[in-house]
Amino acid sequence: MIEPPELRYLTRAEVAELLPPIVDQIDLVEQTYLSMAAGRAELPPKPGVHPRENSFIHAMPAYLSDDDVAALKWVGGFPANKEHGLPYISGLIIVNDGETGFPTAVMDACEITAARTAAASGVCVRRWAPAGWKRAAIVGCGEQGRYHARMLRTLNPSAEIVGYDIHPERAKTLGDDVEPASSAREAVAGSDIAISTAPIVKDAVAELDVDSLGQRWLGLPVDFDAYFSSALVSSADLMLTDDVGQFEAYREHGYFKSWPSPKLSVGEALQEGSNASRVLCCNLGVGALDAAFGKAALDRAQAEGVGAVLRR
Repeated sequence: MIEPPELRYLTRAEVAELLPPIVDQIDLVEQTYLSMAAGRAELPPKPGVHPRENSFIHAMPAYLSDDDVAALKWVGGFPANKEHGLPYISGLIIVNDGETGFPTAVMDACEITAARTAAASGVCVRRWAPAGWKRAAIVGCGEQGRYHARMLRTLNPSAEIVGYDIHPERAKTLGDDVEPASSAREAVAGSDIAISTAPIVKDAVAELDVDSLGQRWLGLPVDFDAYFSSALVSSADLMLTDDVGQFEAYREHGYFKSWPSPKLSVGEALQEGSNASRVLCCNLGVGALDAAFGKAALDRAQAEGVGAVLRR
């Protein structure tokens, strides 16, 4: 008879120290997307509950056969939290042993959610941003805006970053080198990369229209359809998402009402070598990335003795 594996708890600060550098995070996302495209991940649609208007609590299960790891993220997004000085996103990740099914870790989900979301955008920037890109716009200067700015600086330290937020003072939280804009349209004008990272809400009035961007661009609407209009999305030569099935499920819940359907997943497009001048990548956030990042953090925590071992 064998003993059950240890159950380890990791705080957000511990997870942040355990995650690999940003370029390695981007590599990890790319590997996971390719595994998904090859059918080596089990990724059911995420169910959720919605206790308040524009809020959600989602369950995001995933199994990665390459690493024999299963994980579940239980994550909430509540826009009104900002009024109380609380983060928009909160949650936990549970990592399970693939052999026995026993939970081996419970960790704060916020760091992994922020890091893997920006790294997912980083995969798209590295592959589909216009060659020689010099200017990137970030619309929405909260936590995701900060993590995306960090990702952009890693991939192109000399790039110009423009920031816009409905609260103008937040633009400078992206860094002293960020140029503040007075509107979303002003921010993205002339930008090679346009990223929107506002809270996800239903029935938003999208400000970025078909004439907001030029002839060569990469669009990354992290906030779904909050800022990118259907006309702008339809003008893309190549529209991708991280999970096509999940995209269509979201449409049934009232998002992406007049958007076209994605042609391919990001993983499939990477696999096929797809390319275009105007690319739109709407990454919804998939549990496979949480599983991959959770395993990376846990492996290092076990090796270095980080975290608190809990009693079963």
